Amino acid sequence: MLCPEVWRFQAPAHEIIQKTGNVDLSKQRCDALEKGIQSHHFNQMITIILPDVSNIPVSLETVLADSDHYLVRNLPLQTLVARSFIEAFVKRGSFYAVSFQTQLDTDDCVAVTPTGILILHLNKETYQSLGLEGKISQYARKRNSKYVVQINLKTLRTDTKHYNRIRECLGRESLGRFSLQITWTPPNSDNICPSSVAKHFADLGTQDDYSDVTVELMPTLVKTHLEYGLKIPSFSLNENMDQELCSTGELIEYMGMLALSCDTEGDEYLNSYDFCGQRVEVGNAKVLHWKGFFTTAHVRSIFRQIIATLLAESHVPWMGMYVHGFSHSPISFGMREHYFHTNGDNSYTIVVNPKGEYLWYQLVDNSKLPK
Repeated sequence: MLCPEVWRFQAPAHEIIQKTGNVDLSKQRCDALEKGIQSHHFNQMITIILPDVSNIPVSLETVLADSDHYLVRNLPLQTLVARSFIEAFVKRGSFYAVSFQTQLDTDDCVAVTPTGILILHLNKETYQSLGLEGKISQYARKRNSKYVVQINLKTLRTDTKHYNRIRECLGRESLGRFSLQITWTPPNSDNICPSSVAKHFADLGTQDDYSDVTVELMPTLVKTHLEYGLKIPSFSLNENMDQELCSTGELIEYMGMLALSCDTEGDEYLNSYDFCGQRVEVGNAKVLHWKGFFTTAHVRSIFRQIIATLLAESHVPWMGMYVHGFSHSPISFGMREHYFHTNGDNSYTIVVNPKGEYLWYQLVDNSKLPK
């Protein structure tokens, strides 16, 4: 059999949303961008790019110092609807959870949003065995292979027959147990440690019925690197006939290559990269990577620190932040159902310059099934 001409294959389609505007840097916030940040609950990786800065500000380097999360193994889902858990963690603060090492297109997947919605993304066989009320996945209507169940934990009354039925269904053997990555942000008004949620599940593991429940600390991984001698693309929203700017796609692509430490200045014909538009020569660019489980509050804190850095380093051409979600999360932006299909992309990039001009570049895997 002859090898297929791979170069003829079309790249997987994506849904791209671009927004531009201006922000008053002196206020150190932007409601339009923070609204977008707030809509993306499950964040796995964050990368920031700081061109032409002398040093990484300590406030930015340590902003995620307390962002470790936890892995709870062999957890029955009925424990998530226990009254004590709902009152202590769901109704107070923001609780996040997403199933660990599950494949969205073939496995049963679970998530809990900070708004208190328990989402079950189930295979047909599991869904039919439980008897819970749900709807067919919008990406599996032709095959009827996936179903989605949503339970609002904040409005769930624990003294009703409906609650007893939900608790009984979530404890059935056909559903099994899950390993969940979790994190909890306590209320601002309470002097409570975020690790209280880990203690709750650790104490659960001391009970006979849940003796195999274990809790592991998952520290945030941090990586930094420095790129030298760069000619980076300019970013501006002002149209100037004497100035040619690269496209937004080229800017995002360049940032990706910079984040991956690719050689963007190579002269080799078969392995070189180039972009249209004006270039700005900078001495270096500092790149920070965080990998873990990050809440919207974590991302918002980083964004505000970037704006504060822009105020202090007004000579820089721009600064950028890239945020990537979990590929197998049941939802992506807002409460939009997510599906893997080809790559499970759900990410966004924010670029801001010292003038306060910004670019929001949102990328989501296309909803169409590959042919």
